[in-house]
Amino acid sequence: MPNEIREWAEQLPVGELFDLDDVQRALPDISRDALKMAMSRTCRGDDPLIGRVCRGIYTRRRVGARYPARLPNRAREELPWRFAGPGAGVTGPYVINMLGWSTQVSPRLWVAMLGRTPQRTDLATIFQRRFNTRRLELNRWEVSILEAVRCFNEWTELSWDDASAKFADYLQRGYYGNEIRGDRIVNAAQAERGLGTDYLPRVESLVSAM
Repeated sequence: MPNEIREWAEQLPVGELFDLDDVQRALPDISRDALKMAMSRTCRGDDPLIGRVCRGIYTRRRVGARYPARLPNRAREELPWRFAGPGAGVTGPYVINMLGWSTQVSPRLWVAMLGRTPQRTDLATIFQRRFNTRRLELNRWEVSILEAVRCFNEWTELSWDDASAKFADYLQRGYYGNEIRGDRIVNAAQAERGLGTDYLPRVESLVSAM
């Protein structure tokens, strides 16, 4: 059975995160208890194909690397998002710096997410809880735009006009790729609560550049 798990894991990109449910879907004829025991054995050794990231979450490692690492960088970077789930994006000083609205660099990732925030101290991440379920229709970039407007007054170093101009410039340069859908962002912004009268007009002015 460990061989079946290895064969499945070999098809994954290095750094891909997965859990027991993912393995169960790939190998439905094997019982969950048997898979759990086999996964434990597969993670052992000095240079295993599968590495245990934290309780219940695993990753596909690069075997035989010149400088082997316990976890690939991709797995480390994606772990906070695995906990955050759908409808999440960056927030706080992190998103303001990412959009070029401040030169201040946050030493930790800030993530806005739906639902209860994880009570963990090993993710180097500050989680902020949000309640607007329309965010489930948005990708990470789109949620981050909502958060940038939300955090603007607290963290930015620019005027709104200058920040809007910089956003439009980045948009024209393809900084955001083709991932921004203005109509969905505005639809979600309309369901945000308690953010003042400037919030929705500012979101609408940003997406009008698209």
